[in-house]
Amino acid sequence: MSDTLLQSTLRELRALLLRPRLWLVFALVVGLFVLTGPFGTYERLAFPTRLGYWLVLHAVTWACALTSISFFDAALGKRLPSRMSRMLVGAAFAALPVGLAITVINFALLMRPLNLERIVENALVSLPISIAFCLLTWLSLSGSDQADPEAAPGTAEPPALDGARAASIADAPAAQAREAGTGRPDLPDRPALLDRLPANKRGTLIRLEVQDHYVLAVTSRGTDLLLMRLGDAINETGNDTGQQIHRSHWVSDAGVRKIIRQGGKNPRLAVETVDGQTLPVSRSQLAEVRARWADRMDGA
Repeated sequence: MSDTLLQSTLRELRALLLRPRLWLVFALVVGLFVLTGPFGTYERLAFPTRLGYWLVLHAVTWACALTSISFFDAALGKRLPSRMSRMLVGAAFAALPVGLAITVINFALLMRPLNLERIVENALVSLPISIAFCLLTWLSLSGSDQADPEAAPGTAEPPALDGARAASIADAPAAQAREAGTGRPDLPDRPALLDRLPANKRGTLIRLEVQDHYVLAVTSRGTDLLLMRLGDAINETGNDTGQQIHRSHWVSDAGVRKIIRQGGKNPRLAVETVDGQTLPVSRSQLAEVRARWADRMDGA
């Protein structure tokens, strides 16, 4: 397993574990099993023992399933466009380790046989349960807490914009229209990309940045992670509203504060954005950046 795949798996796993809805579903499922006592545990185990048994069993089997789901979600990101499909593959492969875990726990706590036949039997029983668990996990990802940047691992949160700066960014299109001498600003259509963001973060788009399998969208009202390719995200930014400056970065016209000349043997350019980031410009984009933002060159 490559370091990149391992890091992506850990990132997906941590993102899942930080979903409050997932823990709520876990608590409800454990509570249901404790109260109903399936597989003879109601008659055989007293309530405290039954609580401990189902808590341990679900904690271990959910850990196996979540790890498998996270691994295949990261590993198949470029092969299967549907996240649900990737998660279902992971759930199917999780049946074997889940079956093994159940067999070992039953052997340790209930003195049941520990052999290959019992492992296979528990794995077959676990397969439909893993699929159902995958669907519960998918449902727990829906809603406003999905791809929360504060919870997302491996993401460096850009500095928060103060009120005055955010307002100036939001007013940038109107200001540019006034400078052009138009009586009423001809504002561009709102980028379709903003519809993917939570309502409270749909401000003026500043920049996009690649973060593993995600795209970090930065607006004047905050940031959010989107599970998509950078090229697809750029296609949803509107008609010629910015420039891709690097294979990992796109910056909107409203998001550029100034263009910095970096000296040395091989002079380069960098873009300083209104959210305080300094981003590199690739050599293939130098001419386009100079032409597009000539008035914002450092010292111009």
